[in-house]
Amino acid sequence: METIADGIIRLGSRLHNFYLLIEGGKATAIDVGCSGDLGTLVEGLAAEGLTLDDVEGIVLTHAHADHAGAAREAADKGVTVHAHRDEVDRLLGKYEGKEAITPLDLPLWKPAVWTFLSTLARRGVLKQPRLIDVTEFDDGDTLDLPGKPVVIHTPGHTEGHTAFHVPDKKVLFSGDAMVTIGLIGPGPGPQLMPKQFHNDVDLATASLERLEGIEADMVLPGHGDAYKGTPESMVEKVRARLGAA
Repeated sequence: METIADGIIRLGSRLHNFYLLIEGGKATAIDVGCSGDLGTLVEGLAAEGLTLDDVEGIVLTHAHADHAGAAREAADKGVTVHAHRDEVDRLLGKYEGKEAITPLDLPLWKPAVWTFLSTLARRGVLKQPRLIDVTEFDDGDTLDLPGKPVVIHTPGHTEGHTAFHVPDKKVLFSGDAMVTIGLIGPGPGPQLMPKQFHNDVDLATASLERLEGIEADMVLPGHGDAYKGTPESMVEKVRARLGAA
């Protein structure tokens, strides 16, 4: 657990992040981690004097199991789950495409791959109970939840992948649109997720344009440490890395 800024708490592990956005004694959860991470969410809330009943909504960047795995258990306890309309079929188990990578898609000779897989496996990434109901949002919506997150549709990683801008905090939650750690290489720093992780890597690259004009002083990714700078400067560094690859 890490306090990023007033009212923003980072939860998860060294290799995956989810967040609490707290305002007026209520909270929005930005993702909820793997299926075994609900206890981490509850502990993070308790440290702030809150309970799961104080979570007014979970907003998902996307449906992958390291971001949405605990969503069903939270929903069963009464928390509303929100996601982009293009992500709903994945969450409900109705998606007909390839949902996520398998270990065979990865360079298994790299030690970093085994570290990544074993860390998330311990958190329950191999299990993802499907949701029964999802509240849909669309690009440009301002959600009536603590922090008033603004939806920025950034497809490519998945069809409905979403970043969230919180103007009052001057923060962008980038999900897996941009990260700051190389899960299976390269090293740390602003970058795209490895190509194996994307549904459409070209579309994920094009979606960077949607983040350039966002007014924020910090980017909080789904993987890696906070980026202390503007989204535009982070996009520039991601593109520079792509150009050097």
